[in-house]
Amino acid sequence: MGSCLTRDNFNTTFNPDYKDFFECVLHQHQCSFLSLMSPALPLVEDEETAKMNAFTGWHYKTEHTKEFLSLIQTRKPEYLLLDAYADIYLGVVEAAQGYFTYNPKFKDVPPVKDSEAIWMITADFESYFKAWMQHVDAFFQFLQEEVPFCKIILVKARFEDLFEDGSSLNEWRAGRKYPTVDVERLNGIWDMLDQYMEDHFDVQILDMTQKGYTLDKDHPWGSFYVHYTKDFYHDFLHQLKELTHGDEIER
Repeated sequence: MGSCLTRDNFNTTFNPDYKDFFECVLHQHQCSFLSLMSPALPLVEDEETAKMNAFTGWHYKTEHTKEFLSLIQTRKPEYLLLDAYADIYLGVVEAAQGYFTYNPKFKDVPPVKDSEAIWMITADFESYFKAWMQHVDAFFQFLQEEVPFCKIILVKARFEDLFEDGSSLNEWRAGRKYPTVDVERLNGIWDMLDQYMEDHFDVQILDMTQKGYTLDKDHPWGSFYVHYTKDFYHDFLHQLKELTHGDEIER
């Protein structure tokens, strides 16, 4: 449950041999904890949803159905990897009796197009963090009650600004009039969200913050603050194998 910095590790483009070690049985893409733990919404399909490609359509549907919560019970994964990207970078909009993850891809479809404002943690940290804690608590309680056998791995990663050649993504984006971010501030918030989960819940840590990684100008998904060079993904898989090795021996 997270963003491409976690998901891409289970893609042969980045880790060609990952299937020799792991099977990814379920995935929830860029979903805020506030959205996931809100009530499901009716999915209305129209001309705009018909324009979506298969992946975006699936993503949009899962934001409505919250089907991740039922599928994790039926597919019974041994491990759940999660990262806090969506609540740090994307934020939410209000939906019926809850929230829906804001994503630019959904700006022309409800409930995003009907919302008056995007609620972001960078604009209203204290209030957002309080709501985030409540929804994270509910999520971990759900996991304990419904899939107590599933081990939780918290992926700790951070936004980066520098490419491998030392140039800046923020400068590159500013030159093209794209939005830029305060990487240091976002990473400070990421520290606090990770620390809360580490302090309050039984999680294992996959720590990708101990080594400095740079961004890949030739990344398959384009240049972005969490689109790293290939060593990130190779190191990630190595750490995951180390974390799960003891369990493999037990089995």
